[in-house]
Amino acid sequence: MVRTRRVVCSLGLVLFAGALSALPACSGQDVSESDASQADAVSVGGSSGGGAGGLVRPSAPPSTAGMLAIPAGSFQMGSNNGNSDQQPVHTETVGSFLMDEFEVTVDQYAACVSAGKCTAAGTGWSCNAGVGGRGNHPINCVDWNQADAYCTSLGKRLPTEVEWEYAARGTDGREYPWGNAAPASQLCWSGGGASQPGTCAVGSYPRGESPFGVQDMAGNVWEWTSSLYTPNYSSASTGTARVYRGGSWISLASSYVRSAYRVYDGPSNQNYTLGFRCAR
Repeated sequence: MVRTRRVVCSLGLVLFAGALSALPACSGQDVSESDASQADAVSVGGSSGGGAGGLVRPSAPPSTAGMLAIPAGSFQMGSNNGNSDQQPVHTETVGSFLMDEFEVTVDQYAACVSAGKCTAAGTGWSCNAGVGGRGNHPINCVDWNQADAYCTSLGKRLPTEVEWEYAARGTDGREYPWGNAAPASQLCWSGGGASQPGTCAVGSYPRGESPFGVQDMAGNVWEWTSSLYTPNYSSASTGTARVYRGGSWISLASSYVRSAYRVYDGPSNQNYTLGFRCAR
């Protein structure tokens, strides 16, 4: 059953989000670029995912447990305070959709592997798979193909970049999921003297939730989206790189955890700072 949440939008309307049956209808182009030199984009190597290319619509019966209903709306996507790839700021209109309240956990992903529907996540330094006591931490060290396969196995999909930013920012143009206050203790990160040794259990920082109640959209792990990368919002993609968002546990600078900040990598990249959540 979809959890019902009372959402107050910036326009002053009160919406009661319930179970939705329609797939989202989003406008705009799926594009991205980022500063490739950032400190927390370090590959761990290897990939066991299969098949690249476009988003495959799921055929399995949908599972909506643990998802939040995000109401339709319009927002200003991008920022004039960041890198050039976050410009121009422009209006996007998003249809209603569902999004996981939390990032996909180690235990959830392991269940998919055990069922033969997912391939094993990477292992190594700071990878969570197979590490004791990390069952409720986000799965990391999975590439785009593995993330896509997991969501598809549940009748879900990865969110588009537009959906992700809307779910993180809402309609009021805030810099971070919680508002405009500088990041401090609202998230799992290594900035502000936090020196985080690794990921945190999902949902550990409820003060950092988004306007729609989505947890951990800043810090913990970056999150894959379905969107192909392009260097600006208006051009067509010519490559296979996918966008990911949100910052991670190792992020030091507040700019990395801003909701408009954009990063991309090839679909075969596995990274100890990179995980995902699903949408429908």
